[in-house]
Amino acid sequence: MKKVISIISLSLLLMLQISDGQTNVLIATCSGGGANNWGCIFQTDSLGNNFHIIYSFDSTNGIPCSNMVQANNGKVYGIGGGGGGWITQNCIFEFDPISGTGSNVHNFYPDSSNGYIAITGMIKGLDGTLYGLCDSGGLNHKGVIYSFDPNSHIYTNIFSFNDTLGGSPFGKLLELSTKKLYGMTNIGGAYGYGVIFCYDLSTNIYLDLHDFDSTFGSNPIYGGLIQATDGKLYGMTSYGGLNNSGVIFNFDLSTNVYTDIYDFMGYPGNGRNPAASLIQASNGKLYGMTAFDGTNYGGTIFSYDINTNTYTDLFNFGGNLLNGWGPLGNLYQYGNYLFGTVQCPNTNYGYGSAFKMKLTNHAVYDIQDFSPPNTFEAWGDFLAISISTGIPTINGNSECKLYPNPTSGTFTLSYNSQLSIHNSQLKIYDVLGQEVYTQPITNPNQTTINISQLSNGVYFYQLINNKETLRGKFIKQ
Repeated sequence: MKKVISIISLSLLLMLQISDGQTNVLIATCSGGGANNWGCIFQTDSLGNNFHIIYSFDSTNGIPCSNMVQANNGKVYGIGGGGGGWITQNCIFEFDPISGTGSNVHNFYPDSSNGYIAITGMIKGLDGTLYGLCDSGGLNHKGVIYSFDPNSHIYTNIFSFNDTLGGSPFGKLLELSTKKLYGMTNIGGAYGYGVIFCYDLSTNIYLDLHDFDSTFGSNPIYGGLIQATDGKLYGMTSYGGLNNSGVIFNFDLSTNVYTDIYDFMGYPGNGRNPAASLIQASNGKLYGMTAFDGTNYGGTIFSYDINTNTYTDLFNFGGNLLNGWGPLGNLYQYGNYLFGTVQCPNTNYGYGSAFKMKLTNHAVYDIQDFSPPNTFEAWGDFLAISISTGIPTINGNSECKLYPNPTSGTFTLSYNSQLSIHNSQLKIYDVLGQEVYTQPITNPNQTTINISQLSNGVYFYQLINNKETLRGKFIKQ
């Protein structure tokens, strides 16, 4: 059942001084499909509806990997495989959601001394700089921490890993308010199973905080760390633990104490080999996915309550449950839903899908089943991005209401008698700020508008005359 959206009162928006010059949409990637068969970026609205492809990669920046990030300049950045035409190397791509154009802005190859192969994406630092990890290359050929300036496109290798301090960092970074980066490596350290590390951006000092071992968790792959509301860092390893199926752990920054808090079981238990990160949802619980097993062998979605130390298996991939098998990406919360993608190395279960889970009852909904040649093999994360509508600031104080909202094609625009309707115009814009509809307003109280010809999605409207401009938004579905 779709969420009922309240009628918008423009006078209330004005009273609260809320500017509606931007809108949020959700985007994610597929590593296959698109117009050039090099992968694509797809978009939905905030509820996961209105699925459509907004950008197709090519051989210069194709095969997008894992998460994307929106920089302060409004553009989106991520990692593409095959950058510059080199199928085994990577690049940083830049996507402009306003113009819908993309480009390769940095090739890791051929200068492998500064970082070689990157798999996971970047984070936006507190200073606006983007930070990421390469799992190979660097001075010791064990990977690097790098920074990337989205405005100047300057790439900098800021630290090179080695076997002693940890090597092959596949995962994602975390920056805390202390200007320190935290992350994990897949190998190296005292036992060869990887480490938890800290890199201080202020002092350029690297610290090995914990050495993984086979008993309490080892070899984290694509995942990163999160800081939960109790102040501790939480993460997962892909192997090790009681069943060598991976663990959930926490790390206390105040005491430097590592604790294995849950050991995955594998079939016929819950799941095994989590490959990505945890998230802490608005209800305080941790959520994540395993890549394999569960009752249908295809991986699971689970929750973990840090207050009661309770693990709950919520959903099992595989069989006929969704179109996909083996999730590798992270969950992403937007509103009352967790969004994610599932890939499918086992073609008996299709080519993957995008899905959402409702937090209140953990019901799972299929957003889109992927299928060649348009979309397939997704393991990237969802991301909510802000898009400027290009619509001017609102002036005026008269009340204006639109109903029903959402609308299937016809709505009524109602306004009070204080609004001067002489020479008024109604203008409707899409999320990119393009004017898609205009109509003169002559009725002194209300006007019926037919926009059935418009595609489903989010729109903005302005009611303009020589005294004031009133504005709101609506959804057509």
